[in-house]
Amino acid sequence: MIQLKLHFVFLYDSSLDSVTILRYYSNRWQIEVGYRYFKELLGFDQYQLLSHKGIERFWNIQFLTYNYLEVQRYEWETGESLTIGDVVRRIRKENLGQLIVYTYTQALNRKPLADVFKN
Repeated sequence: MIQLKLHFVFLYDSSLDSVTILRYYSNRWQIEVGYRYFKELLGFDQYQLLSHKGIERFWNIQFLTYNYLEVQRYEWETGESLTIGDVVRRIRKENLGQLIVYTYTQALNRKPLADVFKN
C-alpha cells in the first residue's frame, strides 16, 4: 500500500519566493521538534511560568538539558544518526537497568526496603 502525505503551506506574504518560504518552514520544523522533545520526552510541559525570574530559570534549565543531551548524542554516535529522542530513550533505559541492578543487589544483601528507598 502506498501512503501519500500531503503538506499544505499557508502564506500571506506573496512577495516571498518558494525557496525563502521553504527555508522558513524548515527552521520552524526544527523548533517544533524541539518543543515536542521538551514537552513529551522531558516533561517540561508542566512547568509554571509565573514571573520573569521563572522564565529565565526555565530557559536555563532547557539550555543545560539540551546541551547535555547534545554532548551525549555526540559521544554515542557511531555511524548511524541519533536524534535527541534516541538519546533520551537510551538514558532512560540505562538508568532503569541500573536501578534494577541496585535493587537486586540490595535484596541479596537483605537490606530493609525502607533503607533502599532512603538511598
